[in-house]
Amino acid sequence: NHIRDTVVGIIAGIILHSREGKNDAPIIGFANKEGGEIKASARTTAPLVNRGVDLSKAMQKVADRLGGTGGGHEMAAGATIPRGTEDEFLKMLDKEIRNQLT
Repeated sequence: NHIRDTVVGIIAGIILHSREGKNDAPIIGFANKEGGEIKASARTTAPLVNRGVDLSKAMQKVADRLGGTGGGHEMAAGATIPRGTEDEFLKMLDKEIRNQLT
């Protein structure tokens, strides 16, 4: 029912690679952290990176706007955001990634 914040990135990667032929969008996973924060973990594919996706930049930019922190690599990145901002985070991240693809 709950994924530990220490393994949410691993789980996101497993899900991404298990969706054979359906990797047209990054995978984002959430886990509760101690202290009332949320750990967001994102994974994407090389073809999306080749088209311009940079999860590190996207996660950092969106998390910063919500009062959190983020970073990582083009294909794998994470963020810590305030609890209760998950839906807004996803909407903003979707928009940011779409902008990277244009």
